[in-house]
Amino acid sequence: MLHLGLWMLTTGHHIASWRHPDADPGAILGLEFYREAARIAEAGKFDMVFFEDTLAARERNGHVFGEVSIYSLDPLISIAALALATERIGLASSYSTTYHLPYVLAEKFATIDHLSGGRAAWNLVTSGPAGARNFGLGDHPDRPTRYAMAHEVVEIVKALWDSWADDAVVFDKARGRYYEPEKVRAIDFAGRWESVRGPLAVPRPPQGYPVFIQAGMSEWGMDFAASFAEVIFCAARTLEAGQAFRSQMRAKAKGFSRSPDDLRLLPGYFPVVGPTEREALEKEAYFRELVHPRMQMGLLSERFNLDLSAYPPDGPFPMADIMATLEDRPNIGGERSRFLADIREDDTIASYSRRMAARTYSAHQYKAGDPEQIADHMGQWLGEGACDGFILMPPVVPGELQVFVDQVVPVLQAKGLFRKDYEGTTLRDHFGLTRPPRSAVRGL
Repeated sequence: MLHLGLWMLTTGHHIASWRHPDADPGAILGLEFYREAARIAEAGKFDMVFFEDTLAARERNGHVFGEVSIYSLDPLISIAALALATERIGLASSYSTTYHLPYVLAEKFATIDHLSGGRAAWNLVTSGPAGARNFGLGDHPDRPTRYAMAHEVVEIVKALWDSWADDAVVFDKARGRYYEPEKVRAIDFAGRWESVRGPLAVPRPPQGYPVFIQAGMSEWGMDFAASFAEVIFCAARTLEAGQAFRSQMRAKAKGFSRSPDDLRLLPGYFPVVGPTEREALEKEAYFRELVHPRMQMGLLSERFNLDLSAYPPDGPFPMADIMATLEDRPNIGGERSRFLADIREDDTIASYSRRMAARTYSAHQYKAGDPEQIADHMGQWLGEGACDGFILMPPVVPGELQVFVDQVVPVLQAKGLFRKDYEGTTLRDHFGLTRPPRSAVRGL
């Protein structure tokens, strides 16, 4: 069956979602907004709700990008709050291994796993250069170094979680023994970047380890994910791309002496759902109209880190000028090669920026249609080995999330593609993942 996660991104994944008449942009600064979305997803029996981590304000040309909504509140605090507002759905947070200490990471995720009864997940990310200026740690490490650091962080965090035996806590009032000291040990880790004595001040998490998620698709990221990740959030624009990536990751997992069946591959999925296909396409057209011209130009300038406001919108696309200094400008707006490849020969600035703004999620799977068409499309990807499920990216939250849960989920369930109820209590249960035993590492 499909696995489904909800990616919470402010008021929705359409770049202009905050301008939608049904959107309440100010609500993203309050708990009720997230509680409502999480409860809708839980009613739809989603595996998890997922939050990203942002370490720098969005900028272009040295100024904060004011045409789009802010990215997110602190994701760990958000899922901690939702642990009390939900009962069964998993709670996943991105948190950077580049600028967060491993002891702090181990403590926070263990705490949330306990508070939620075993529903926590950690999406391990390495941070780009935009975050470096906010942490005062000198030069930003290059990509190979960041991933090497991340490998060390994973090793430390797992050792800290394993510093407590599962049966260490006894609460023996008669003997006056809260826990068995001989079952809690220091890890005495001395690595290339970090030294941590331990043990952790929190008992081993209910899941053993919170579920590990990884989202990198570079060669470094893929090797990193294959070595430890259990859920892989990926981007795939076509079924063939999904099939190739899933096969590649399963093969890489074997190379790290892991079972390929321990991986769950979940591409992003942006649905536009209408009662009929015609109404879905009308909704899609309306979403395009929400994109303000100022937003279009701002996104274009951000993508190429170059102020293009002086160029006439209906003039030829200034490809030569962009390319002339492309390598001299830091990449701050995503994978530029993909955006360059999408430029058409007859594009003007206006035509390209309109298309780009309407499809800022263009690396992910996209489908506009009626509930039956959406369910069949998802089922085809699952049946043909292109994924194990999807990370849902609703255009507008909570409205379009509610539409998906009310209209698409019942069709998926009727087709035998999705659960009708949760069968376990932990996120590992939802994903069909085993609870890892305590590892005998560094003297444990």
